Amino acid sequence: MSYAGLHVVTGAFGYTGRYIAGELLRHRGKVRTLTNSLHRNNPFGGAIEVHPIDFADQDRLVGSLRGASVLYNTYWVRYDYRRGEHDFGYELAVENTRILFDCARRAEVGRIVHVSVANASAYSDWDYFRGKALLEKDLQESELSHAIVRPTVVFGGPENVLINNIGWLLRHLPVFGVFGRGDYRLTPVHVEDVARICVDAAKDERNVLLNAVGPETFSYREMIHLMAEAMGLRRLIVPVPDFMAMLAGRILGFLLRDIVITGHEIAGIRNELMYTGTDPLGTISFTEWLHTEADTLGRTYTNDLERRR
Repeated sequence: MSYAGLHVVTGAFGYTGRYIAGELLRHRGKVRTLTNSLHRNNPFGGAIEVHPIDFADQDRLVGSLRGASVLYNTYWVRYDYRRGEHDFGYELAVENTRILFDCARRAEVGRIVHVSVANASAYSDWDYFRGKALLEKDLQESELSHAIVRPTVVFGGPENVLINNIGWLLRHLPVFGVFGRGDYRLTPVHVEDVARICVDAAKDERNVLLNAVGPETFSYREMIHLMAEAMGLRRLIVPVPDFMAMLAGRILGFLLRDIVITGHEIAGIRNELMYTGTDPLGTISFTEWLHTEADTLGRTYTNDLERRR
């Protein structure tokens, strides 16, 4: 693949976008990021251009996209949150992404690689998955050359929230509760694999939809057991009703000033939305990664709400 031309990545100071930008730089690509987190640490220094992403100023956004060979879009929100000036949610995320797609069209961007989510569905009762499905449909019905990448549970890197915070809970709680029996499946994928899949998808001239899944499938209970074992912890892993898990999450969220877990996230895991049954595109083993990261995993808590504010 030729990495000539300009590659624009949304959110290169975040999580997935950071690894996509790093993968492009590794291949000597020219990278620009669009970010609404100018206050965050820039891990790339002067190696990438930094432009603000202001959805209210579409002409400026078109200018930031002009000349791009590829736009890699990772922009999204994890949950609805409305607290005065800190106001973000799924409806706004859909509206803003549609603006971004339209600006890419106006700027004549060559191709869009859009990061969605496994099992996105317009019929989901969770706005996270329904919003992702609406945006997939928008792209598929547009004239834009595109690839849609659907990751499952993403792990790896110090910026990770979910897996790191499970590790933190295992380190601090003598008992760990799993929703129901914990026998629902998931197929975690490393963030570096997601980045590679996205960058590889940029070279395909076809409009494609790709499930970004790793090489191993576990039940949720098995994954928690593997994590505890790798960290050298003996923990009692017990089934709990969903309402008790939600109550515990709210208590922890109050103490940590964060949103630890939502009811929809519990239902999503239980309904195997993080499992596709498709062939793995990722190559990095969760089990092997655990044994290399066991000493550092979960040492500090990652406050997702504080970061988003």
